[in-house]
Amino acid sequence: MGFNLGMAGLFKFKRMCAALDIKDYDKAAVEMLDSRWACQVGHRAHRLADMMRR
Repeated sequence: MGFNLGMAGLFKFKRMCAALDIKDYDKAAVEMLDSRWACQVGHRAHRLADMMRR
């Protein structure tokens, strides 16, 4: 995500970053998928969210 969005774009995912701060990877994955980015990248978003959960 950081490569595609840049760090500035990645940090706009405030709820995802907050979930990562408390090591809630399931919530971070949900927040990844609840975004315009997820719609734009399609299946890749689901693969990355699955990686986040694991």
